Amino acid sequence: MNYSEQAPREHESLELIHKMISSAKRDFEDDSFHYLIWGWLVFLACATQFILMQMNISYNYIGWMIFMPTGAIASMIYGYRQDKKQRVKSYTDEVMKYVLISFLVALGTVLIFMPKLGLMTYPLVMLTYGTWLFTSGGMIKFRPLIIGGILNWALGILSAFVTFEYQLMILALAVLLGYIIPGYMLKNKFKLMQQNNSLS
Repeated sequence: MNYSEQAPREHESLELIHKMISSAKRDFEDDSFHYLIWGWLVFLACATQFILMQMNISYNYIGWMIFMPTGAIASMIYGYRQDKKQRVKSYTDEVMKYVLISFLVALGTVLIFMPKLGLMTYPLVMLTYGTWLFTSGGMIKFRPLIIGGILNWALGILSAFVTFEYQLMILALAVLLGYIIPGYMLKNKFKLMQQNNSLS
């Protein structure tokens, strides 16, 4: 093989590596979107249910039936658009996709059986959240998400021993500590990475 044949292959290899690095960097931005949208939607669902309970409305859980499908649809649309933009996918991308699908299926199942599960609904929701946070945080090696997952597990177990009103407050705290705060930290980390890349 002469040099003229080898050079294009080396150039293609370098281009592939560059694309994979860019793909890995975009993971931070993509993931912050999912954590923030789910964090705020769950927070809104908790607030809506608490307000409706104070108004003695029987279908006070209706917010969950509205906000959760909204989050699922938004996540799928966002993921589809990102897939179209992203020609080269990393191993992390593929695993995270299946983790997110597993999370949505588990969460949807819990919410469908909410009337039968009763007081165990929100403890199971928090345990499900904790699994997603812990797994995805480990995949992208982001400690705040891992800690958020552990906190959701702990708060989920705690909420199994308190009244329903306290469960709502604990769930709101769980998404604040596990989703919203780590989500903004992840977003800021991505911005810092962009700034460092522009300076280098």
